[in-house]
Amino acid sequence: MKLLALLRNPHLLRAGLASGWVVFGRVIGLLWTLLLIAQLGIGDYGVYAMAYAVSAIIAAPVDNIFLVRALRVDDGRFRAERITRALVGGGLFAAGAAVFALSPSAGFALFIAGGEISFNALKSRSLREGHPHVVMRRDAARQAASILVAGGYLVLVPGASLALAMLLYATPYLVVCALALWTARGARPAVPGRAREMGLLWLDAGALAVYLQGDILLLGLLTTEEIAGVFSLASVLALAATTVAQMFVQTYHERLREAGGDPKAGPSARVIAIVALGLGGGTSLLGLVLVVVPNPWAGLGVVLIIMGLFVALHALALILTTILYVQHRDGHRVAAGWTAAAVKLGLVALLAEAGAIGAAVACVVAEIVLVVWYLRVVRAWTPARAAAPDAEPVVFAPPVEPVVAGTPPIPADLDLDPPADAPAPPSERTPQ
Repeated sequence: MKLLALLRNPHLLRAGLASGWVVFGRVIGLLWTLLLIAQLGIGDYGVYAMAYAVSAIIAAPVDNIFLVRALRVDDGRFRAERITRALVGGGLFAAGAAVFALSPSAGFALFIAGGEISFNALKSRSLREGHPHVVMRRDAARQAASILVAGGYLVLVPGASLALAMLLYATPYLVVCALALWTARGARPAVPGRAREMGLLWLDAGALAVYLQGDILLLGLLTTEEIAGVFSLASVLALAATTVAQMFVQTYHERLREAGGDPKAGPSARVIAIVALGLGGGTSLLGLVLVVVPNPWAGLGVVLIIMGLFVALHALALILTTILYVQHRDGHRVAAGWTAAAVKLGLVALLAEAGAIGAAVACVVAEIVLVVWYLRVVRAWTPARAAAPDAEPVVFAPPVEPVVAGTPPIPADLDLDPPADAPAPPSERTPQ
């Protein structure tokens, strides 16, 4: 009976719908990856993966400012910042068009960065209202369009080139940019918050982008494009699995906002453990199958077995991150993210001779650092902190150890939102 009740959980049902679209998107994405490797080789796929990593490092810090504020601000401010978001995305896409002839990889990175920011502006209303299944359905449709155009070129045209394949893959984003601007029309563009808030949120997502994508770039620089391609493929599969946890916790946005960020309003520890261990175990099992069953991807299987630990830890980290967003604990996310990124990149460099396996070990160790930090911060939540989230000082270490005598105090007035955007009382807040 308890299992049936768990399966009827509306949050799990909505997350399940979203995950279904994620699975579809990941399956066709994997087919696209295999097609790219089959037609152009693992080396060209490594170049493609590195360009995609650069796009994430460009887009994620910028878009995170809009993403987090969409969770916090009222509807009028949301609409004003959404048009700014669409304009920024369109500008980056235009920059990609300007440089593509000179550097296809750089142009592709800007195409994807601008296109994703515009696409996130287009999807932001659905995500704000707690409908991740709608968001992921649109993601899958865009991905299918890109793969259909670029994949058709690879299959039908003899001697296909990576540059033209990348250009065709980015073509659907042109439609996305136009739709984002059209949907957001009628509002006057607004700057998303004050400089200090934007700086923290930029650093927050910058840390995450470097953390999740910097290892691919560094590994490619220190080893070969082929090794970077193998590790990128393992990372794609691992992050695809953790998307289920992200969709799951997004269904708790409204409850967490109404509770002022109280962790008890989020998923229970038992459910979190089931989700994290299930995803991690499934990833390691896939790796084990690749190792046991004779095939040319046994090396990838070994990497996936290790990455299963990363998947379980990262699923937990994604759930904790959402709680920290609602609690306005931006300083902690920034500090933890950059610390974990430094640990990971340092280990990737030290273990470079081990190739993709060394990079996988680095991922697991860095994720442990991140999860331990987040757990300590989330568990420090108090009702008093929720009553005045904007008055919370930005600290750069978990609030567990006492302040050492003689240490300079951290300013208490370092609030993150302008007064006009201060969160409404819990009963009046708009869910994301």
